[in-house]
Amino acid sequence: MNLSPLEKFLPENASQFLYQWLETKPVIIKIKSNRKSKLGDYKFLRETKSHQITINRDLKPEAFFFVLTHEIAHLLVRSTYSHNVKSHGVEWKQTFGQLLVESLGVYSDELQPLILKHARNPKASMAADKNLRQLLFMEEEQIGYLVENLKDNQKFRLGKRIFEKGAKRKIRYICKEIPTGKMYWVNGQAIVDEILAE
Repeated sequence: MNLSPLEKFLPENASQFLYQWLETKPVIIKIKSNRKSKLGDYKFLRETKSHQITINRDLKPEAFFFVLTHEIAHLLVRSTYSHNVKSHGVEWKQTFGQLLVESLGVYSDELQPLILKHARNPKASMAADKNLRQLLFMEEEQIGYLVENLKDNQKFRLGKRIFEKGAKRKIRYICKEIPTGKMYWVNGQAIVDEILAE
C-alpha cells in the first residue's frame, strides 16, 4: 500500500500506524474538498469487496489523523464483525479507543490527555467532546463565535437566518429566530457566521 500521497496531511510519525492497521486491507482513501456536513466517512464497496474512506483536506494534521483513525475503526469493525453491528456500537468504540491509545504519541503533549480520555468512551460526534473538538478542529478566533460563548440575548447569524440567544437547556440553547419569532434549539458548539451589533 502506498500512503505517500497522504504524508503531507499527516502529523509526524503517523504513517507507521496506517501501514500497521491497513497493511492487508484493500482500501481506497480519497481526499475531499471541505464538506460542512462531515469531516470523513467510511463505505464498504460490495462490488469489489474493498473499503473506501474519504476525508476532508482542510483539516490540521492532528485532526486529519484523528478523523482518519475514526474511519479506520469502521473499516476494522466491518472486516472483523461483517455488517451485523451498530455503526458506532460497542465494537466500534472498543476498536477506535484501542487505535487512539496505540497512536497516542502522534499527538501533542497538550492533546494527549484529551485523546486518552476520549479513548475510554469514544463518541460518534466530535461535538460531544467539546474540549477535544476545540483543540483539534477549531482556530483560536472561532472559539468566540461558539453559540455557548455569546452573551445572553446576543443576536447572531447562522447561514441566512438571524437569531437571538436564549436560555441553555443541556447542550443546546433556545434561540428565537428574529423575523418569525419561532423558537429553535441551537447546539452550543455551533459556530455562528456573524455576531450582530445590538
